[in-house]
Amino acid sequence: MLTRSVLLFSLLVPALTLHAQDVDAKRKLGMAGQALGRALATHDQVALEKLWSPQMIVNGPNNTVLTRAEIFEGMKNGLLDYEAGYKTTVEKAEFIGDVAVTMGEDSYTPAFGPDKGRLLHRRSTNVWQYTDGNWIMIARQATIYDPAVKHY
Repeated sequence: MLTRSVLLFSLLVPALTLHAQDVDAKRKLGMAGQALGRALATHDQVALEKLWSPQMIVNGPNNTVLTRAEIFEGMKNGLLDYEAGYKTTVEKAEFIGDVAVTMGEDSYTPAFGPDKGRLLHRRSTNVWQYTDGNWIMIARQATIYDPAVKHY
């Protein structure tokens, strides 16, 4: 009986520990998303360097694939400036091992370009990797769309 109890306990403790780690990782993903929003709003490159992998790639709403370095260059040139009201809504998050995929919508008003001052909506997918106790973004895709148009 004692052997069975010890065996059961030895099987349950790692499972409970993994569950606690999963809950903490999920909580940290939400915190990383919030930190990313603040860093983008304030152009905090130091924070973004911690949140974005050096190898991060983005399939951007301007129909080009960008590297992290190219995004930082765009920030310097004022191409990531938004008027007040930038909002991100995560509709779904899936966790696969040390990777998380979040999908949802961004709504924002650019302070530059031909759509300056116009509320835009874009569908987005973010891919995060849990490394050394922190989430870093490794890939992103964003597409501007008209929410009034239903395709099917």
